[in-house]
Amino acid sequence: MERLDDCLKVHADLLDSQDIGSIYELQDLAQLHYYLKVEHPFTPAEVEALLSFQDPLEVARWCKEENTHTHSFPICELLEKIGAYHKFDRFPPAQADPRTELIKRLGQNYFAYMEKLDSLSTGALVANAREIATVQEVYTYLAEHYTFQPGEAELLLRLDDPLGYISGRWPQNVYDTFPVEDKVAEDIWELSQEAEPLQLQESGSVKDRLQKAIEQSSRMGDPDKKPHHEKER
Repeated sequence: MERLDDCLKVHADLLDSQDIGSIYELQDLAQLHYYLKVEHPFTPAEVEALLSFQDPLEVARWCKEENTHTHSFPICELLEKIGAYHKFDRFPPAQADPRTELIKRLGQNYFAYMEKLDSLSTGALVANAREIATVQEVYTYLAEHYTFQPGEAELLLRLDDPLGYISGRWPQNVYDTFPVEDKVAEDIWELSQEAEPLQLQESGSVKDRLQKAIEQSSRMGDPDKKPHHEKER
């Protein structure tokens, strides 16, 4: 049930920290995640049914809200009750879903990037603020808003760091009428023109620039450097 872990991480990542309701909702999801991982006596049918959805944790949350049983949580019964098979996105039967695999890889790229930020000093974080904001913006856009056309997810999956690839090509100023979807589609199309799959080794990539910032920060020994969890919010 590692998919539950991935789903919780994505929900946490997309949290609007300024919205109290969103914070409470994430807390409820975390409690449900713990229950499903540690306490719920899954049947094979329940496992198969939940994992057929792209976001099994969100589906389970809806089941929980409609559960009227005091001492049980009959997932298969509740899936039918809430009309889950018509309401929520599912994996295509008998095949892997490239888009879901891509979202998972984007999440891995994002968490790896955020972990690297732990090594930066306060000054380096400020210097890289625009880049950090861009990576966060691109991740949210690709995971939640971009409509992938056939073949696009497969092209991005050729890359070890598709998040870095799109972030490195993200426009500095995105205004309301900017054709973001067209720009992303063009960047993905360029991958199909490459003789070899790109591995983001060109100079100026997000990953390379962040690595250089970390090395520079280490050499400087900034006295303001703090653990990530202690930085001012």
